[in-house]
Amino acid sequence: MKEDPDGSKKLPRTRKWHDKCCTTGCYNGAMNEPAIPRFHDLARLGERARHEGRLIVMMVARSDCPYCRLLEREVFRPMIKGRDFADQILLGELFIDPGETLVDFQGRRKAAEKFAKERYGVTLTPTVLFLGPDGRELAKRMVGVNTLEMYFYYLSETIRQALARLGRAAP
Repeated sequence: MKEDPDGSKKLPRTRKWHDKCCTTGCYNGAMNEPAIPRFHDLARLGERARHEGRLIVMMVARSDCPYCRLLEREVFRPMIKGRDFADQILLGELFIDPGETLVDFQGRRKAAEKFAKERYGVTLTPTVLFLGPDGRELAKRMVGVNTLEMYFYYLSETIRQALARLGRAAP
């Protein structure tokens, strides 16, 4: 076996790909990796949520946040791929990196970081918000990652609580 520049043993291409992609639970583009929508226009998102009777589940994230990427890979992408709550929620990310802008629920353009801090008091990422069509929080937010093994359970329970407040029954 040859060595890579980083000192690791060089595996045959197919084996290296399998070990990297299949054992971590992630998927690559060739395997139809589900994309997590990025929220930029909350006014349109709110209208869609109202029209379709859906809950907005929004992860406030930063591009340099390793815990955000962990939740994407281990919770949100599998959730999208498995179609969990697919007909009941609009799931996506709001990035609050410097320079990111959005249209708020009232149709005003704002800096995303300022919006997240002023409207929801969010300064830590990841923070998952459970919102009604008007942007009102319907359940207790989830801040950070405490126990990854239990995260999907807690997320599902919180989604069910928020759906009940929205007047929708959860599966």
